[in-house]
Amino acid sequence: MLLLFVGATVACTPMALTSPANYTSDISETVGEAQRFMNDYARDLAAGDRAAIARRYARGGAWLLGHGRKDFESYARIETRYAGPEWTPPRSFEWRDLSVEPTGRDAVVVAELGLWEPADGHPIVTLSYTALLIREDGELRIRLEDESSARRP
Repeated sequence: MLLLFVGATVACTPMALTSPANYTSDISETVGEAQRFMNDYARDLAAGDRAAIARRYARGGAWLLGHGRKDFESYARIETRYAGPEWTPPRSFEWRDLSVEPTGRDAVVVAELGLWEPADGHPIVTLSYTALLIREDGELRIRLEDESSARRP
């Protein structure tokens, strides 16, 4: 009984976060790759490069969350969404305050804010954004994405 209690207590004890200075070199490389991925993603969004945006998602599909919804979409559906009229590129876009939390050598969680200026001239919308990026075919790709704002773009 005591071993069960001790095991449960240890399992519930929060793990100490590792400082970026203490990441192994392969984890540091993945963090840098994630930062480049997000910078390039912002450029793709700002340019309205629909095909490049769709290619950022996992080929096995992705979980899309935000605004009170949770849906799993196939890669084919993601490609169709970005190619069609239901997605409108912004007039401008930029990320702010990027945080990257490695979950292993081949996956990271990113959290940041996005500033989306709608093409229709409405005021800039601040988005909160979280994504799980996984390595697939040698590249990081979006497997889970949670995007919310006070007002939808």
